[in-house]
Amino acid sequence: MNAVDIGAAYLPQNQDPTLGSSSIPGASAYTTNLLRSYRGLSTIAQQTTEFEDTYHSIQTNFNRRFRNGVQFGLNYTLSLSLTGNTGLQKRLQHALDGTISLRDDQDEYEALNKNLNLQRHLIKGNAVWDLPNVRSSGAVMRAIGALVNDWQLSGILTAGSASHYDLSYSYQSNGANVNLTGSPDYGARIVYVGDPGKGCSSDQYRQFNTAAVTGPTYHSVGLESGRNQLIGCPDHTIDLAIARNIRLGGTRQLQVRLDAFNAFNVVVINGRQAQIQYVSPTNLTIRNSQMRPDGSLDPARLTPRTAGFGAATSAQAMRRIQFMVRLSF
Repeated sequence: MNAVDIGAAYLPQNQDPTLGSSSIPGASAYTTNLLRSYRGLSTIAQQTTEFEDTYHSIQTNFNRRFRNGVQFGLNYTLSLSLTGNTGLQKRLQHALDGTISLRDDQDEYEALNKNLNLQRHLIKGNAVWDLPNVRSSGAVMRAIGALVNDWQLSGILTAGSASHYDLSYSYQSNGANVNLTGSPDYGARIVYVGDPGKGCSSDQYRQFNTAAVTGPTYHSVGLESGRNQLIGCPDHTIDLAIARNIRLGGTRQLQVRLDAFNAFNVVVINGRQAQIQYVSPTNLTIRNSQMRPDGSLDPARLTPRTAGFGAATSAQAMRRIQFMVRLSF
């Protein structure tokens, strides 16, 4: 309730005369707590129940009970929409008579940011196959049966759409909130000047179109773009296990089990460098470009740890093998 109004740091009456004049908007403004409506105080919070979400989906479940050595199941959720104002700010303005009201562009702000983190497809499947046994009265076949009987193969499928994410910006100098919007409490948004793509690519160095964005400039009101513009890479992972239970008589049993997590060694990128770093709002030289000016890869940015703007920074765990022997008695 005591947020600094958008544009307050630009006003002549809010300039600190001890700092001198500056060509950078907001650079000579008083400290934050002297820009607030209740001067000298910090933030004042009010807890309300004004946030809302609306979610629509179709949820299905298919199961086949264990019969003839086979069992499987599948859970599938098709998410249709997820909208709301959860996580958004109340963009307030303070009048001279002490009244507090919402800015006229609050509805525009909420409409621009109504899309929440919708995961379109969510799939979880499982299957168990009790491998056929060899049954024979012959000595040779009984010996073979002792090796191949009582094995069970099982698997789990995890698949679905990834989470949404946004591109962001930072400035090395002269690009704090107080400079861009005239308020330390309200930020500007990155500007889309083209199509950034879906947000996922098989090229680890080009997850999206980096040329599709630019940084916001001074006198922003934070309406340059909405949220959840891009979506990450979909998951399609299969875990497999093969196990055999060997009966030792009575209640004793020995189990031998081999697990393969992400059995097919699928690469699913789940992180990327989504922040573009500029020198300043008046000098949009990119400080963390993945590419050189000639379009070739920067040799200093070939690993996820040193990734430049648009490159992958992490992926889900690759194939892992686990062997286990368990004795029950």
